Order: sequence, then structure tokens, then C-alpha cells
Amino acid sequence: MNKLILAFILHFLIGFSVNAQQLQRKTNAYHGVLLTQLTEVKSKEEVERDTSRTLYLQNNSKDSLFVYKIAEGVISEATAYFLTGSSKGLCLTAKSISGDAETLNKLQIKFFDAEHVMLINQKDKYVLYPKFYELIKQEINGKHSIVSLFDLLEDYLEDYSIYNIYPVLLSENRARWAKIIQHAKITTQRNQSDLKDSWDYKYQYNSQGKLVSVKATSADETHFSKKMSYINSSTIKMDIYRNTEDRQILSRKISYHPLKDNQLNITDHVEETGQNKETILITKIHSKNIGKVKSLKPSFEEIKKLIKQLK
Repeated sequence: MNKLILAFILHFLIGFSVNAQQLQRKTNAYHGVLLTQLTEVKSKEEVERDTSRTLYLQNNSKDSLFVYKIAEGVISEATAYFLTGSSKGLCLTAKSISGDAETLNKLQIKFFDAEHVMLINQKDKYVLYPKFYELIKQEINGKHSIVSLFDLLEDYLEDYSIYNIYPVLLSENRARWAKIIQHAKITTQRNQSDLKDSWDYKYQYNSQGKLVSVKATSADETHFSKKMSYINSSTIKMDIYRNTEDRQILSRKISYHPLKDNQLNITDHVEETGQNKETILITKIHSKNIGKVKSLKPSFEEIKKLIKQLK
């Protein structure tokens, strides 16, 4: 009898070990997306053309995202994003991968079920529609999905000093323009003073529940606006306006072809108000899924080899 019990325990431990190893391999699976960006910059002085690439690597659990920007044959920026939970709530941390791995940014995130609210940094309030609240909470608070968080904050990323992120090209979420956010109120810190600005974000949706417009205003000015046009099943257009502290005004037109080539076409008119300077940027960003990769932190030689294979 003792031998049978011992054999059963041994069989159980072996099975558990195998399952644990399989789970570990699944958890440590990594996959990547490569964005190729072609930019033409026009000003009164000259016309410049530039090609850059951005490599996004994510683990299978989706709580880590590593971003490598490659320009002129070198890695110009390398940032790692981590979404972790604790007794104080969720925390999105952005760290530089190169150098001394300094912390670049932190966002504290909490959910409040009674009001269907997501709160960031104890001040920015996003009121969600009840139909989507539990789904969003499960994706962000339960699964710690960074891309799901970026999907929700797509119009706010610049206010949180998060750049080089294009949620529309990094995820398969086709419901990002559905009736998710009722309204929001956020506070931004001015770059060159201690002053802060408070913005009320209002959302409008059509009869099919698709986003039509977003507008962020204070009592005195408009900070941000976006208008959506759904041309057909394969073309979506956006008109975006952003005023950054009355120093830089951006007027942006975007066309997106999700079913055709998964490409963003962007035309920016950037006005530097203090310098009486206007610049036009014409950008095409193409997304390519590169599948599984070996590590979230490949060497530069491995990155170059990967990009070369995809050309």
C-alpha cells in the first residue's frame, strides 16, 4: 500500500512539474510588432525625408511592453512599460532600458465599481459606460494588459508624456471607438511653470454606438478635439486638434485602413505660435506582425537581423 501511495505521489509531482514547465513556457512567450514610419517634413527652409522603425515586444501575459525606436541604424530610444498590481492599486511604470534604467514615468490606477470610474494619479477621472466597465476593468485590472490601457487612453497619452505608442496599430481591438467613455476630467501640468490646467472631456456617439467626436475644454479654451468619419468598412478618418499651452497648435488628419493594409496616413500642420513658424509633416506608418521572438531584451545585432529579415 505504501508503495502504491508513493508511486501515486511521484506520478502527481511529475505531472505537476510538466504542467508548470508548460505554463512557464507559455507565460514567457514573446511576440513582436514592427512599425515602419516614413516621414516628410516641409518648412519654409527645406524639405526633409526620414525613415525610422519602432519595434514593440510584448510577453504573453501582456503586462510588459518593450519599445525600441531605431533611426539611422542605431537605437535612439528604448523604453520598457510594466503594469503591476499591489494593495495600493495598479501602477504603470515606464523605464529607460538603456543607461542607468531610470524611471521615466509612473501612473497610479484605481477602479471604483459603484461609479464605473477609473482614476489615475488620484486626480484624473474617467467615467465609463456600465456595459464596458467590467470588461475594461478585467482587461486592465485583472489581466494587467498594457495595450488595453493604451487603447482606452489613446487620446491622453501625450498628456501623460507617453510617446511612440500607436494603440490602433498595436492591438486587435476594433471596439476602441465604441460607446466606452461617458466623460472624463483630467489635469495637466504646464511645462514651464507650476500652473495646472483642468480639462473636461465630452464624448458624442452616433445611433450605432460609434464615437463621433471628443472635445476637451476649460472655461477659456479648447485643449483637444477629435472628429471621426467612418467612410466604409475599410476606411476610417480622423480630424484632430491639440493646443499645447498656446505654444504649439497641432492640426492632424488621419486615414486608417484596417482591412486593406493596416496603415496610418497622417498629415500634421504644426504651428509654433511664439516663433511664427509652421511645419507640415506627412507620415505613413505601416504595421507588420513579426510573430514570436526569443526575448524582450534582444541585442542590437539581433534587432538588426530581425528587421533585415522583414524587408
